[in-house]
Amino acid sequence: MQLAVGVSRRIFHHHVTAIMKASTRTLLNRVLNLLLLLNGAFILGTGWLMDQRLPRGRDGHGLTVLGLGRHDWGELHAWAGYGIGVLVVGHLLLHLKWLHLIAAQRNRWKLAVGLGTAVLLMALFVLIPVRG
Repeated sequence: MQLAVGVSRRIFHHHVTAIMKASTRTLLNRVLNLLLLLNGAFILGTGWLMDQRLPRGRDGHGLTVLGLGRHDWGELHAWAGYGIGVLVVGHLLLHLKWLHLIAAQRNRWKLAVGLGTAVLLMALFVLIPVRG
């Protein structure tokens, strides 16, 4: 009887732990997806706001929306861009298994080329010379 109880406890503990891990992962995925959606909407909205409602140059001088001028909105837009970059990295890490199995068709080199290309694209804008 004790053996059956011990085995049952181990099986129960294993399944509960697996369910908790899965639910934690699901919750994290939902939170990440929601933050990606909201951040993306903010970036789209602020980009449109600066382009259409707060024009560059003299036409936009002195205009504000919610007390913020074009440069203030640009600052928020940039920080939201950094934030979405962090969220995308988190999302990719959460789905690394899917990336390897499905997107890269179980070929590590395809995954490395895809992620490496993204890193090189980001590095291009960091390393490109600025002239003035």
